[in-house]
Amino acid sequence: MVRIINASYIAPSFDVVQEAYRVIKECGLVVGVTDTLYGIFADPFRDECVEKVYLAKKRGKKPIPILASSTMAVLGLIDDTYNKVVLEKFLNAIWPGPITVVLKTLDSVLSDKISWERNIIGFRVPAAPLPRKLAQLNGGLITGTSANLSGQTPPRELNEAIRQLGDEINLYIDSGIAPIGVGSTVVELIDNDIRLIREGPIPYSVIRRIYNYYVEHM
Repeated sequence: MVRIINASYIAPSFDVVQEAYRVIKECGLVVGVTDTLYGIFADPFRDECVEKVYLAKKRGKKPIPILASSTMAVLGLIDDTYNKVVLEKFLNAIWPGPITVVLKTLDSVLSDKISWERNIIGFRVPAAPLPRKLAQLNGGLITGTSANLSGQTPPRELNEAIRQLGDEINLYIDSGIAPIGVGSTVVELIDNDIRLIREGPIPYSVIRRIYNYYVEHM
C-alpha cells in the first residue's frame, strides 16, 4: 500500500519537509512536486540510493538530473575551465525556474551512477519550495528525475505517478497539479559555449541572449 501525505505547494509544512527528509536520509525514495512536473527525490551522494531510482523507473544507464537548493550549491562542483564569474551571473539570472543546465563537473562527492563517470551533469534550482528545502537539508542537492517509468509520460499529477511507480516509492507527497506541466528547457554549457538539448517552457533564444549578455559584459 502506497503512503501519501498532503502538502501546500507554496508553503509545505515543517513536518512534511522533515518527514520527507527522513525518508531520503534512510535511502528511500520520495515523489513530490516541482514547478514543472512531479519528480523522484533521493540522496545523490550514495550509490545504493541512486540505484533505487534507476530500479523504480526501469531506467537504463542514462544520467540523472540534480535539483539544487541554490546556485552556490552547484558552483562548488563545476570544472575549473569555466569562467565562474560569468557562470554565477548567468545561473542566478535563470534560477530558480524551469531551466536545466548541463555542466562539466569535477570528480565530486556525488555517486558515480548520477552520470556514469562522464562528469557531465544537468542541474536546476526549481521554483517549487519543497525540493529546494529538501536539497538544502541534504547538502544542497537531491535527485530530480521525473516520477515516471522510463519511456512513459512524466506526470503532472500525483495519481499518474502512483499509477506508474506504485510501491517502488516510499513516500508520495500530493501538492496538486504541477504548475508548468512540461519538462524544463535543457541547455548544455560546455567549453563556455551554450547549446540547446531540449526545448521547454523558456525559449532557447531567450536563454542564449541572457548568457551572451554576461559573456559580453563581464
